[in-house]
Amino acid sequence: MLVTPSAKPLPPAKLEEALRLMLRADSAGRRPVRLAAEAEGLVLDQAISKIGHDFYDLFYGAFEAPSGSAEFTVLIGERPGRGSSSLLVLTVNDQELIETPLPTRLDQQEELAVQAVEIAANYLAEAQNVSRQLETGRRTPLEVY
Repeated sequence: MLVTPSAKPLPPAKLEEALRLMLRADSAGRRPVRLAAEAEGLVLDQAISKIGHDFYDLFYGAFEAPSGSAEFTVLIGERPGRGSSSLLVLTVNDQELIETPLPTRLDQQEELAVQAVEIAANYLAEAQNVSRQLETGRRTPLEVY
């Protein structure tokens, strides 16, 4: 048995207005939802030599971002050094943290990778702490001249 509604449908203008009011009432009590970025934290390899790529692999294997830090960029790069050597460059959020000769021995690379991971993680944690303090109003930003 088929039941047909006895009420006539609303005209399009009234229907649109009713939907707007319903959506406004539904979303009035909610805070806006922040969508996560596709790439929240990046660790980029811009090494040139095999030794540089090996260092990147060591760094990437040991690196773990501090909890709560989402938007960051860590860049492992190389610059030409004296003679045939090269300089390792660690940059976090466009701030150069390390520029040191890139060791060729694996044990020295592992030691440097551990130090670089610690420096990068500490920098990200401190940046997050400063950001949190600025948001709560406990700290005033540094003046830039």
